[in-house]
Amino acid sequence: MPSRRKPRKMAVKKHELVQPDSLQPDLETLEQYLQMMNEQNAYLPPAPELVKTCQDIVKCLSRASGNEEELWVLLQSVEGFLLRIMNTVSCEVRQEVVTAVMDKFYSFISDPQSDACPAMSTVLVVIDSNDTDASMNAARWLVQQRDNGPGGAGLRSSLSCLYRWMYEWHGTPTLGNWILSYVKALQESERFDILIEVSLDNLASMFSALATPSLRQSNANVIFHVLASLRESTDALDRISTHVKHVLTQLAADSGQYSRNLLQNIVDILSAMIDRLVDPLKGEAKNNFRSKYANVIRCLERHMASKCCRFLRLRPWRARNAVVPRGCRTRRRQPTRKVGLINLGNTCYMNSVMQALLLTRQFSTHVLLKMNGVPYWSKVGILFAKMLHSISTKLNPEEFFAVVKPPFFTTDTQHDSSEFLGYLFELLSSYEHCSDANHDYSRPAVLNSANRWRGGQLVLQSASDNNNHPGTSQNRRSVSPRPGSSAAGSSSSMKRNLSDDTLVPPKKRLRMSEALFLHQDSFIDSLFGGVLLTRVECTHCHSSSLSRDVFRDLQLAFPEYKNPDGPFTVQNLLDYYCSKESLSGDNKYQCADCGVLRDAERSVLIETTPKYLILVLKHFKFDAKMQVQTKLCQPMYHNSGVTLPTVRSQAVHSCYTLYAAVIHAGTTLDSGHYYTLAKDNDQWFMYNDDSVADSDESKLEDDTSDATPYILFYKRDDIVEPAAPSLSEVPPVLQEMVLAHNKHYVETVRQMHITRP
Repeated sequence: MPSRRKPRKMAVKKHELVQPDSLQPDLETLEQYLQMMNEQNAYLPPAPELVKTCQDIVKCLSRASGNEEELWVLLQSVEGFLLRIMNTVSCEVRQEVVTAVMDKFYSFISDPQSDACPAMSTVLVVIDSNDTDASMNAARWLVQQRDNGPGGAGLRSSLSCLYRWMYEWHGTPTLGNWILSYVKALQESERFDILIEVSLDNLASMFSALATPSLRQSNANVIFHVLASLRESTDALDRISTHVKHVLTQLAADSGQYSRNLLQNIVDILSAMIDRLVDPLKGEAKNNFRSKYANVIRCLERHMASKCCRFLRLRPWRARNAVVPRGCRTRRRQPTRKVGLINLGNTCYMNSVMQALLLTRQFSTHVLLKMNGVPYWSKVGILFAKMLHSISTKLNPEEFFAVVKPPFFTTDTQHDSSEFLGYLFELLSSYEHCSDANHDYSRPAVLNSANRWRGGQLVLQSASDNNNHPGTSQNRRSVSPRPGSSAAGSSSSMKRNLSDDTLVPPKKRLRMSEALFLHQDSFIDSLFGGVLLTRVECTHCHSSSLSRDVFRDLQLAFPEYKNPDGPFTVQNLLDYYCSKESLSGDNKYQCADCGVLRDAERSVLIETTPKYLILVLKHFKFDAKMQVQTKLCQPMYHNSGVTLPTVRSQAVHSCYTLYAAVIHAGTTLDSGHYYTLAKDNDQWFMYNDDSVADSDESKLEDDTSDATPYILFYKRDDIVEPAAPSLSEVPPVLQEMVLAHNKHYVETVRQMHITRP
């Protein structure tokens, strides 16, 4: 017997399960290998080789193609081989194998562009499907211990992939149980934003799967769990309303007890959803709701709803930062008066940004209604309340400016508006969970430990900074000053930090916030934070590595070539930002699979889209001779709508509409003037310090002067904004401040009339 084992082991080594120079796995070699290994008393290699073999199996299956029937023999061999390992090796080796398999498995399902074959789910056999604790522990490990990228981007992609497999594949009976464990692990970690977004995107396909007998058995519990958890969501009802009749009809036509149980669960959950959504409505709103969902209600009335559905004991999922309270959802009369901000001496960079943020309604409404007792946020709230409800036409923002002015900004000097915006976001994010009760504003602000401002520059720390091989965000970072970036200093700080590196031409992807981390409890990140997914693919073995970076704005550089179709557009610059790059020569990629430097191709896509997209147009170029940032004055078209280049799962969240633009007038970044062109209630206004006037979007295209749009604010098209709160809806302390301000204004005006000769 020993004489037979060694030749077999050596023969297997002559074949690679995944050919390094091919995109296609050698499934035939894999099948032959596994059949031989599954023979009675076949040789099991040592632990390191065994672990590597299991990882290669996962890689092969991820690239496989075919349906359940076509892959059945192969999948049976895979399952038999993995079960044999689980049942025969020592505890230590078993744990090593499970960790390696799940690690490789997760690397594919967390890659939003991988198109991992659902046959790969066969490897989940290494987790005992009958042991609920084992499944939950494995799911928790992926959710809590893995590097899931900023903002849980890997978790979002993984859940989307697993949901897709549910309605595409029925060859893994335990897949549904594993997905349910994964969903529960996300619940435990309070990743409700991810659960809600990804579940809504896939809900229609998941719900429709209940009409297919082959997909019901393993997936019903997952679908009911998700549907019951979304029972407070009108969006969820919208996604499934057109499928309810078909699903109920198919289940009712099946006289089997199992189908009848499924039918009862659906009726119970949907009836509870209808009752919960219609209950707070009154009058015309209630009639409109019943009219909109009349077909769904009629379908449910044909069946008897019960009150004993176990899924209705689940707590509904709620987004962590719900912006619009129930009492504020009614239609309000919008404030008609527009209030300007007095320029305190070159503070137009602040005035222009604050006008744009006021019209970012989810942000300003949250600040006004919920952040009154939070340091720095409360100061923003006071300013916003006065801007909305002052009876004067202009405000003095001196008190606000005194507490939010970046410490490296000098008085009476022009500064960069995008740098101010970046500092303000970091300041607010740092104090988001603090109390304003005893805050001492005379002391310098302390920003989050991950990011420090030094001498006018944001010094970033990132997980990707520890990975210096080409293809990480570190290698995409420009070494030249970035005009308009929050990482670029003021004129004086730039002059202090100049070096020969300043002359290096800027790359096309320049951003200040690639090392920030999206925090699931950060309101700033929930609105303005997005995630970039960078893929580097080896041109030799076609393996790829992923890195994820967070942004709160995207800094868009102009290509060095001319656009043959005329002026560049904002969409052109976005596409250029995400276009593919070749890594070769001195910039080769260290391929982990090949073990040597290789030519590679790098691409960037948006994996998580922000609700509000901030784009900074790099109209400036550093002039080493003059030691100033001079304006390029590139002619361009400013799209009123743009589409972000995203991963497939985010395509439904990729369209944006322009609502505000901070405009810079002047020839250098160190001089000139900022003002804002913004839209409120479909009407455009020009906010020029303390002067506010009606305007038109066409002003963005005025190329007859040196005024060019610098910061563009876009709102995602699926975002519903609340109306601005009325004075009676803001907290009492803000009401008192506004009323006191208005009273003082009236007395001042009266005194002026009295003393006027």
